[in-house]
Amino acid sequence: MTGGYPMFTSEGPSWRQTQRPSCSLGWMFAGLLRGQITQTLSGLGKRHYSRVKLDICKMADYLKIVLESVAEVSTIKQATITGVEDNPSNGKKVGVEVLWSCFDLAGSERTCTLSNYVVQNGSVMSYQPVPSSKNVVLRQTSHSGRLTACVMKSEKDKDAEYMMVMKQEGYMTTINLKAADKHGKVYADEDFSCLEWSPDETTVVYVAEKKWPKPSSFFTPLKKGSEDGRGQEFIYRNDWGEQMKEKHQAVVCFLNVKTKELNCHELPDKLCAGQIVWTPDGSGVFGVAYKSQPFRLGVICCPNRESKLFHMDLNGNFTVITKGCSNIRTPRVSPDGGQVAFLRSKVGGAHANCSQLCLLSWPSKQVKVVVDVVERQKFIHDDRNFFGIYGYSGLPRRCWLNDSERLVISTISNSDVIPYVIHIANGTIVEMPHKGSHQVVDVLDDYLLLNVSTIARPNQILLGRVPAMGQEVCIELKPVTALRDIPTVPSLEYGVKEFINDTPHPNPKYSDIKISFLYYGPVANTKGTPKRPLICWPHGGPHSTSCNSYSMAPIFFVALGYSVVMVNYRGSLGYGQDGIDSLLGHCGLTDVDDVHKATLNCLNRYSDVLDESQVFLVGGSHGGFLATHLSAQYPKLYKAAVLRNASCDFTSALAGKDNPDLTFVECGFTYEDGKVPDGATLSKMLEMSPINRIDSIKAPTLFLVGKNDARVPPAQSLNFHRLLLARGIETELHLYDDCHPLSKVEVDADSLIHTALWLEKHRTKVTS
Repeated sequence: MTGGYPMFTSEGPSWRQTQRPSCSLGWMFAGLLRGQITQTLSGLGKRHYSRVKLDICKMADYLKIVLESVAEVSTIKQATITGVEDNPSNGKKVGVEVLWSCFDLAGSERTCTLSNYVVQNGSVMSYQPVPSSKNVVLRQTSHSGRLTACVMKSEKDKDAEYMMVMKQEGYMTTINLKAADKHGKVYADEDFSCLEWSPDETTVVYVAEKKWPKPSSFFTPLKKGSEDGRGQEFIYRNDWGEQMKEKHQAVVCFLNVKTKELNCHELPDKLCAGQIVWTPDGSGVFGVAYKSQPFRLGVICCPNRESKLFHMDLNGNFTVITKGCSNIRTPRVSPDGGQVAFLRSKVGGAHANCSQLCLLSWPSKQVKVVVDVVERQKFIHDDRNFFGIYGYSGLPRRCWLNDSERLVISTISNSDVIPYVIHIANGTIVEMPHKGSHQVVDVLDDYLLLNVSTIARPNQILLGRVPAMGQEVCIELKPVTALRDIPTVPSLEYGVKEFINDTPHPNPKYSDIKISFLYYGPVANTKGTPKRPLICWPHGGPHSTSCNSYSMAPIFFVALGYSVVMVNYRGSLGYGQDGIDSLLGHCGLTDVDDVHKATLNCLNRYSDVLDESQVFLVGGSHGGFLATHLSAQYPKLYKAAVLRNASCDFTSALAGKDNPDLTFVECGFTYEDGKVPDGATLSKMLEMSPINRIDSIKAPTLFLVGKNDARVPPAQSLNFHRLLLARGIETELHLYDDCHPLSKVEVDADSLIHTALWLEKHRTKVTS
């Protein structure tokens, strides 16, 4: 379990272009063997060949070619408005910088390139992209654009980091952070990290690991002037869980780039600082302090951890601003300096909840709620529905408009990401025009930068200037980057569908919550072409969303002739707080039924295209939990399963998970630090777990497991694999040197190809 947005009708948005027939993987291999891969990929369906059994190496070679082709489509990692210049004769000139991320199979790494664009009078001038150094940990340009600070890791010394400050004029200053010996590694994660310039552009603030004494043996002589770390070689320090190894206690770091003076301040009571922003006058900072007592729980994808909004001056004097027990994140200071916007959500309960948008008046420290938690839906302008504010990453780094009366955010709404303008005076919410998912990535001088995509269209950056208050829906968005096609994949329709499960929820309050599913593949078939197999791919979380946005993995399988359905079952984000709460205590019941009904709905809706005898399961984390349950409960429908770090057994997970609270809550119990489950609690947890139904599983099952996973202990999959072997079920397990997402390039590529091999191996026939 983890915890990886337009309004739409039940038909949902779609792209209707030239549609090409589906194919089976086997006859594509036949084309490959004849040396006709190019013609095969560009002309799928011109004729149908009987499926042939091929040597697995040749099959893998083909899959490698398809994956390399799909991987050519870079995704957008970051986009920034670098500046806005007034030109009375030619209009405003807007600079945009885009950081592209490429799935580099040859180098087994994700490589990045920087592209710069200048937009003026509707025309776009682009510059040749340049490689971005993989040694850059963090990078931030000052308000004037004259200075850029980068935290760099050393190629020669894995423990060394540098602060590099570059000027427009070509000057550069480098400060050796390791030699300064004031702190440990700089934080670069999404939950704590920051790198921000002071208003006068003399100082940068960031967070880093506290400096600990260097551990050594009791028998190592103590060096003069060093802290005594003898006997601490094997001491255990509780960290922040999955993907947060060696992050225990952060310090706030102020580095004067002129004098090179570095000062670090630790928060009291072992509070862990992050997400720092400057006060308007530069005399101090605002930040978020996470509670770490009595121990740290996993923080990634869990915005339900207790945290406080704080103020600190440059001398380290610390003051807590917000009161009560809540989760605070991403403070954002208004242009006039008088207000700080931030998100607030409840502590405990589901690992992700609907959030409040709050406003702190400075320096009076008065807090008000601008947008409250939405229980089900809220009616806004033009009869549109608003379902609340969600998102693990919080508010965009820059989201305020110049008038300091409005800010721009994006949030999940059913299956899409939608941009909104929020009027802070009265909480008015204005939905901006969109088609597909529109993620707000930057706002500067009333210019809005959006990352736009759909499940069938790669990312594209759009730019527009937000009109005056009350006219926001009239915004004109212009493309900055080109609209791209996906190599080897025909232009197919996709569908976003909604329905209500006809099986009543155990709590009638939740019976009418809608379920949505994203279907990617042809929606009609050409006579004589084979029907396509269907992959049912539920998302993890469980409180997450399969968004209508671009992702390489489903594209890969569509390129191989499969169709994919991704289901937002009850419990997914984007349907109000009721939608989230409806799953608590009902895991393995309502979510399983929702996914199964969505699969049947999809098979029925696209019956001309899909082969109901060829339905497969792929899922990770809670998606793997669902795939395992579905395999056990409906063995006649689902022919094979692929499980990525699947949650198989709630009872055995408790001791090894970084977020054991999730297991208690999803099973319908409250969580308390130090709570030991009694027999009745463990009995229900076992009853709700897939392992309780293992005797019903018949489908061949492939396990893809990260041995460093702190979110779902790998022992679960290893044990489940052994139990299937004992029952004579065909099964295979791959153990990777990776953590929960299996996101290393070599791991991701290997797991995708093995998934395709597994599914193809267990296809039985092709229906014409």
